[in-house]
Amino acid sequence: MATSSSIDFNMTAREVITFALCKINILAETEDPGADMAATVMSELNVMLKGWQKYQNLWRLTEGSTTLVNATSSYALSPVPHRVISARYRDTNSIDTPIELLTRDEYYDLPNKSSAGRPNSYYIDYQRAASTMYVWQVQATVTTETIQYTYQRKFEDIDALDNDIDIRQEHFEVVGYNLSKRIGINYGVVGTQKYAAASAMAEQLLQESLDEDREDYIQLVPGRH
Repeated sequence: MATSSSIDFNMTAREVITFALCKINILAETEDPGADMAATVMSELNVMLKGWQKYQNLWRLTEGSTTLVNATSSYALSPVPHRVISARYRDTNSIDTPIELLTRDEYYDLPNKSSAGRPNSYYIDYQRAASTMYVWQVQATVTTETIQYTYQRKFEDIDALDNDIDIRQEHFEVVGYNLSKRIGINYGVVGTQKYAAASAMAEQLLQESLDEDREDYIQLVPGRH
């Protein structure tokens, strides 16, 4: 028999929730969660994924751009990033030059934040509902210059049970088992053998996914003679 030739397998929030509930015997394999249960577990799923935003994932790295405005130092970033990783000044010839990240104290200690010149550093002010990039120095005149930046994007909200989960295929089981571990507390199954097995699997899968989802690197070791 031929293979499917497709790689588009996906899971909705409802399917992940059912998977998680079945793993710890809250539901039988032939059952579907009721509306109230599904809504409760969907909230847990959203909270869990938002908590996972602290993990750095290669697949969540996204490129952003903000157009410079003359004599302007602050720029609201949209969409709001979880964390800006790096930034570059792009001139009128589309040549990129890396610029330096400043801490909050380093930026606010600058004596003249409107000093004119080509931007060579930046600071990100992360607030609850907004993030602002401050650049230094500021250009007196601009045409097409921009700041290009790399950021960790936030997980998309799950607003309905039929929404797809904003994760890679490789992480479906990571999310499913960790959701089982989380909701077992709600439904009084923490002491069961199935819960213990699901919890152990959850921890292993999460660690494996974090170990795998990182930059490849080459380590140079001085030769011995």
